[in-house]
Amino acid sequence: MYKILSILFISFLLGQSTPSNEPSFIPGEQYKYDLFVDLIKVGPDLVKLGSATLSTKKIEIINGQKAYHLNFSVKTSKIGDILFKIRDTIDVWVNTESLELIQQTKKLREGSRKSKSFTTIKGNVANTNNKEYIVPESIFDPYALIMILKNANILESQSKKFTILDGGKVREIEIQNIGIKTVRTPAGKFDAYTYKPLHNGKSALKNKGDMQISYGIINNRTVPVKISLKLSKGVIVLKLKKSSNVIN
Repeated sequence: MYKILSILFISFLLGQSTPSNEPSFIPGEQYKYDLFVDLIKVGPDLVKLGSATLSTKKIEIINGQKAYHLNFSVKTSKIGDILFKIRDTIDVWVNTESLELIQQTKKLREGSRKSKSFTTIKGNVANTNNKEYIVPESIFDPYALIMILKNANILESQSKKFTILDGGKVREIEIQNIGIKTVRTPAGKFDAYTYKPLHNGKSALKNKGDMQISYGIINNRTVPVKISLKLSKGVIVLKLKKSSNVIN
């Protein structure tokens, strides 16, 4: 009887765990978000000031490698444009096996600042806007990490380091699992585990491009339900509005 109860208890615990070994990217998968700006509220609620889309396109061949193509776009509404206009479009291609960065294009408009960059990697040589430089092995894209981190298996209060390349800048980031948080979005309420950058032993959104990501479960699929992203000025908050995982 004791053995039977033990087996049932273990089965119950396993049933409560998040899905494992699921693909980080599924071609045709798309997430739509409402965009908010931190600290801009009406009563207790943040004010919606735009929208964002995160989608995985069809697999392509880039630099002789099979690659997932991830598109991330952010756009403020007419009201949002008055406060701080954003028109960001980022396309990323990562190796389908290692998930390491192969190519990245960025077209950014944040306030009055505009910038474009094109980065491609061959071996350990990267080229950004016709400037070559050496990069270390196992280099990742920060926006692709939104999809990759859900399978990182970082225990609560533990952290993991990644080397990232963004717009020609290479840096090491440390990501910490800060535990389960209740996250409310237009798509519903989630008990979501949350990852946040770690700086000098403290969790903080410090550097431009830093992200705090909360993951919930929808139809047995781990989904980034909330993303807080540090821009050149301030932090925007993306809350999931709709998700789809139709494979083309």
